[in-house]
This record gives sequence, structure tokens and C-alpha cells, in this order.
Amino acid sequence: MSGAEHHRRIDVLAIGLFGLAVGALTLGVAQMGGIPDSNKVGTLVIALMFGGVVQILAGITDIRYHEQLGGTALTMYGFFWLTVSIAKLVSEGTSFHLDMVLFAPINFVYAAFSLVMVYLTAYKNATLCILHIVITITFSSTVLAQLNIIGETLPGILHLVVGFMAFYHAVASLTQAFTGHQLVPLGPPFLHRTPLFRRATDRLQAG
Repeated sequence: MSGAEHHRRIDVLAIGLFGLAVGALTLGVAQMGGIPDSNKVGTLVIALMFGGVVQILAGITDIRYHEQLGGTALTMYGFFWLTVSIAKLVSEGTSFHLDMVLFAPINFVYAAFSLVMVYLTAYKNATLCILHIVITITFSSTVLAQLNIIGETLPGILHLVVGFMAFYHAVASLTQAFTGHQLVPLGPPFLHRTPLFRRATDRLQAG
């Protein structure tokens, strides 16, 4: 990547996390009863645009910058929000009333995906790793809610936590990119990668 291209780069992770924050907070408030059911279509449109479209666009841009981890996470989470929101809008606006059990498998798969992301983001910073821990628990609790094992309260609370944490990280990323300093701390990574050359050297010394 040339110096000019690097200079033109923006922190798209902040954009994706802002989108996640808006979508998760809106959904969480709705699940907690703060938004009436009469506004369900509006809630789904907000979730579709911010949780879905914004994250997908940010993820595609991250992929163009060769940021595999951020690009994969933003794109796949974006498609989750987009797919589920469209399916629920179809269920609300047509005679095709979809059962909530339909969404249990996709939430289960994304819970497993988020668990992998917990490990990978542990190499980035503490806030991003903890965010994915909460996301994993949120997907798991959503599966239980869709199977009528628990109510919507716990997933609603967890969506609020996800929203606040995503906003927190987005603020830190944006201020870091613009000023060179984080307005709020993200914490150190929990794991550290050992360079390949160092691992090879250690093996030779051990041998």
C-alpha cells in the first residue's frame, strides 16, 4: 500500500460500530418495552439501515483496505442484521407470518461465530474482546428467547450493553484516528502474537 493511499484511509471500524450502536440500542429499547409495538416496522427499518447497511458498507471498505478481521466481522454481522430485519418486515407487512423459531438457527451460528471473534479480538484490545463476549451471550440468549425458554428482557438488556460498548469503542477509534489520542481508553490486548521469525529462532535455540 502506497503512502498516499495509506494517508487517504479512514477508520471504517468506527463507522461500523456507530451503526451497530444505533441498531442495538434501538432494538434493546424496543425489547425492554420502551418503544411501542405499533412502531415495530420503524424499529426494524432502523435496525436494517444502521445495523445492516452501515456495517456492510464499512466491512466492504475494510476489506478493500486488506483488513481481514474487521472486514469479515462487520460484513457478516451486517448481513445478519439485514437478513433478519428484512425477514421480520416481510412477516409484518404481508400474510407470510414467520415463526420466531425460524431465527433460532441463524442466531446459534452467529453465537459460535462471535465466540471465535472473542479469541481473535483478544489480540486487538480489551474493549473489543469484551464487546464480542457480550455479543456471544446476546446471541445465545436470543436463541433461548426464540424457543420461548426465556422472555425478551435479558436479550433487551444485552442489546443495550452491546450498543453502549459499540458507541464507546467507536468514539475511541474516531478520536484516535483524528487526533492521534483516544478520548476514552480501550485497554491493552489480552493476547499477543509472537512474530514468525521469533518463533523460528526460538525453535532453533531450543533444538
